[in-house]
Amino acid sequence: MTSALLVMLFAALPSFLLGYALRRFTLKWQSRADIQAEQMSATVSASLDGIIIINADGCIVEFSESAERIFGYKRTDVLEQNMSTLIVPERYRDAHNAGMARMRETGKANILGQRIEIEAVRANGEEFMTELAISRSRSSSGDIFIAYIRDISEAKAAERALLDAKDAAEAANRAKTQFISAMSHEIRTPFNAVLGILDILGDTELTQDQRQLVQTAERTSKSLLRIINDVLDYARISSGSVKVREEPFQAVNVFDDVYRLFAMQAKDQGIELSLDVSKAADIHLSGDAGRIRQILMNFVSNAIKYADRGTVRLVIETREVEPLKWTLTCRVRDTGVGIKAETLEHLFDEFYMVEDVDTRAAEGTGLGLTICKVLTRMMDGEIGVDSRLGHGSEFWVTIPLEQADAPEAPAEEAVAMADISGKRILLAEDNATNRMVVTRILSKRGVDITEAVNGIEALSALGVSAFDLLLTDIFMPEMGGKELVRVLRSGTTINTDIPVIALTAMGDMHEAEELMSYGVDRVVLKPFNTGDLVNAIAEECRAVEIRQTEPTLESNEPMTLSGGLIDGLDPEDLLEIKAQFRADLEAATRSLRNAIASRDVLAAKFSSHTLKGLAGLYGMGELSRHAALTNSHCSDDTVETMVEHGSRAIKLAEFSLLNLDDLFGKNEEAA
Repeated sequence: MTSALLVMLFAALPSFLLGYALRRFTLKWQSRADIQAEQMSATVSASLDGIIIINADGCIVEFSESAERIFGYKRTDVLEQNMSTLIVPERYRDAHNAGMARMRETGKANILGQRIEIEAVRANGEEFMTELAISRSRSSSGDIFIAYIRDISEAKAAERALLDAKDAAEAANRAKTQFISAMSHEIRTPFNAVLGILDILGDTELTQDQRQLVQTAERTSKSLLRIINDVLDYARISSGSVKVREEPFQAVNVFDDVYRLFAMQAKDQGIELSLDVSKAADIHLSGDAGRIRQILMNFVSNAIKYADRGTVRLVIETREVEPLKWTLTCRVRDTGVGIKAETLEHLFDEFYMVEDVDTRAAEGTGLGLTICKVLTRMMDGEIGVDSRLGHGSEFWVTIPLEQADAPEAPAEEAVAMADISGKRILLAEDNATNRMVVTRILSKRGVDITEAVNGIEALSALGVSAFDLLLTDIFMPEMGGKELVRVLRSGTTINTDIPVIALTAMGDMHEAEELMSYGVDRVVLKPFNTGDLVNAIAEECRAVEIRQTEPTLESNEPMTLSGGLIDGLDPEDLLEIKAQFRADLEAATRSLRNAIASRDVLAAKFSSHTLKGLAGLYGMGELSRHAALTNSHCSDDTVETMVEHGSRAIKLAEFSLLNLDDLFGKNEEAA
């Protein structure tokens, strides 16, 4: 119906009918408006969130009951008041007012349509956290803004409490781990002396009774060492420093070392120990054979411990689940006393012991099976036990592994200890017993030993006499081993570049990278045996002899950039690329240094390749050669050679960096 027709119809109506129609029309729309207003009011009242409506000037035109509860204001007290002066913290008011002004001028408001967390202020001046969302609407009097505010102060307090509790738990765990590591260090240091003394004593003329006493002391010491190692492994697992390795091993041989280790003990206890590999394929698998053996050693040790008499059977099974993918299952079955059903589910719990502490006959920490469980999970395997009281037990572990190629047979190495006679060695060690043991071990092999009780004494000795090698403990009074090596390497004495072997009782190689960053060449863990120490000394001294026979860059040797792609560049070009060359060389050297320190073969292969290319581009032949030699020896079988050439490459790179100004300056002058 057109507008003209409507006008004609209304004109034709009598006046009283027209008035009636207009009144009905007005009442109808007023009724709708009233209903909508009531619905809005009911919605606002029922909302658990506080609802505040403000106009374009920032003044409050509506304040819900929930807003009254949240902020502590009465609705009648805040209407027509500026919201920013009531609930916005003073530090935010300028920004709030600026945002309102920008909205009035441009019609844009960044906060619209978002949900944010922000502080607000109650009537009593207390600040609290809120969750805020704002929407815009239009009314007859202009734009209005509806703020939905939720008090989240309790939720935030609970969240902070949880975070605080988490931080406290992590701090407590770190403290526990540090305590265990520190105590283990304190135990292993004198323990090293005990084993050393027994080693020395075993080389002397003894009666039969005396030799039996020494052998008993050695067995007891090894038993104690196993307990200490359990504690150390647990500490390392708790700190997340335990890693599993991937290396090829022969499946049928995984139990060999374990069998040989426990064969004599089993025989002495009247236990028949047998090995069954009939269900194991003659293949190589890729995994951490050392960790698998650690699990099996724990199984066998427990079986012998609790079997008393009877048999312990070691069974290996392999199963190909798909091409080149296998499962390795190892079982240890015994005819011992068995385990109660109610204790089976707790066997792998931390510190759980089957026997009562006061009455138990067997030794242990209650950590062995826990460690086995964690190691198994790290290798994506499964672990378990089946047992009935009086009918023996079967502990088993199943690990998924990939088939691997057989590794190349390593070259035969001499078993005898190396000859270190005639070497001059400085020993820095604060423990008098350890000094005595090391001195006797090395003196018997023709070594000239000088002793120092701390880093300060060692530095004094290093300043006046030449030595072939420095042996240093890490934790010493007045000056420890780290500071000693740092000062030595930064000095200019005749001993600045001698090899340094750090002796540490931390029980793990996790600190090796840090120690090598100070200038340590090798880390030997306490307690060490005589062969380990002697051969480590021989290898480090031999590495020095190899380096001394190689061409070296003396400080007065002329240095040039030649033979590379940059030969055709102008002096100005050379000076422009000098900064980039420095940055690239520093980065490549730093990467290689970290890789060599941690003996990370893959990282060393990448960084040495980068350094080789960089040195070749700039015509630095000697540096490029050693980087290439490092790269070619980046394998597990030639780690020591990789370290030798990598260390040489690092020193050449550092020497080049120190003389970079002269290097580019000479090229500029020549041009």
